[in-house]
Amino acid sequence: MVDDTELLLEREDVKTLVELGFMAITAGMLGDAETIFQGITAARPDQEAGPLGLAMVRLAQDRPADAVALLKKLPPSEAVLTYLGLAQARHGDRAAAARCLHGVIASAPNSSFADMAGAAISEFSL
Repeated sequence: MVDDTELLLEREDVKTLVELGFMAITAGMLGDAETIFQGITAARPDQEAGPLGLAMVRLAQDRPADAVALLKKLPPSEAVLTYLGLAQARHGDRAAAARCLHGVIASAPNSSFADMAGAAISEFSL
């Protein structure tokens, strides 16, 4: 019999899986990326890493509405709001995208998410 504690993913395991998931997205291996992020979501349902990764898969699949729906279910964080703004911009909801992205810059001006938000604002002329 397997003890349930043996099945838990450690923090470093999750970090490695997230990195592999994003590498899979970059390589166009979207099915593999989806499987990885679904596993992360199942193992760590209270963390945003899995759903964020799934949202990035949806964006790579050119399914921004699905990405928006996933991201709106998550508690707001700089990461969630940055990717939500990007997904909204890709979906054509420019006003909502601008609110999210400008909000990230205002709340975390010296963060990498503010840099990403600024780049998205420029790219989409928000």
